[in-house]
Amino acid sequence: MPQANATILGAGSMGTALSTLLAANNYKVTLWDMEEDVVRGINHLRSNPRSLKDIKLHRSIRATHNMQKALIGADLVVFVVASQAVREVASQAKDFIASNCVVVCAAKGLETGTHKTMTEVLGESLGSGFKNQITAFSGPTLAIEIAQKKPTAVMIASERSNTYSKRAVDAFKSDWFKVYETSDVVGVEYSGVAKHTLAIMAGMVFGLGYGSNTYGWLMTEGFRELSRLIWKLGGQEQTVYGIAGLGDALATCFAKGSRNRTFGELLGKGKSVAKANETIGETVEGIHAVDALFQISKKEKLNLPILQTIYQIVSNKKKASKSFTELLDNF
Repeated sequence: MPQANATILGAGSMGTALSTLLAANNYKVTLWDMEEDVVRGINHLRSNPRSLKDIKLHRSIRATHNMQKALIGADLVVFVVASQAVREVASQAKDFIASNCVVVCAAKGLETGTHKTMTEVLGESLGSGFKNQITAFSGPTLAIEIAQKKPTAVMIASERSNTYSKRAVDAFKSDWFKVYETSDVVGVEYSGVAKHTLAIMAGMVFGLGYGSNTYGWLMTEGFRELSRLIWKLGGQEQTVYGIAGLGDALATCFAKGSRNRTFGELLGKGKSVAKANETIGETVEGIHAVDALFQISKKEKLNLPILQTIYQIVSNKKKASKSFTELLDNF
């Protein structure tokens, strides 16, 4: 049986980590990225000079910045670029993706302006012919732990179970990487967005010097608020309290290496949004997520005070210390 081919669009930390997983599952993997130093490092040094630098990559993993070369012969395409770049990258890729290809979206976010989910963006960009081939991939997936083969579980969501969703599950599953299938695309995608917001809040709580009591209180209330929003949008309760919801939120909020949590901690310590973002040096998906979720909550006429507080800090540049004092006084 010939070796299957997988293309990962985006050679950041998650793209690099997933390349190691697919390579271990006997896929020949091509990583696409715009940065020539990243492509050169992967091809010549067997490591990514930008992300997960200490992880040695298998020789079946190669890289290119040529979109057509990246996608030739691909049986599986994984989108792991920043959420705000998904539409542009998909538009570049659509003419080169084979008609029978499985498309997996591992990007977590909502498009600025339209507030569309990433699978909606992909559906529009790739065309109606791919409607039944696009799946959403989400769960507690810290990139370094995937690269280190630490036990992990994720959800793969598609509107209906079919041969494409089964192929996506089979591509990723292993003895240490568990994959569960669901039809709750809305719940999986919005849970992935909500966790960005919760992680920023988690960081701010610690950055402000509050203790575990405050952390437990605010995290519970924050999760409850965002759960209400997801249910209002059509997500299922079992998803919100499952791996893609609570599981992803717990992993990201407790992980000190999480970009969103680190960003929040810097805000809590008094840094401006711009300075905190600059310090992180990579995409902080929560910045867009906070704004999008707040705008959606207003449209849905939901009163979510914790989300509003985070929005005031991240989008309206209010001081975290003042905003949290007001929040706690008014609870």
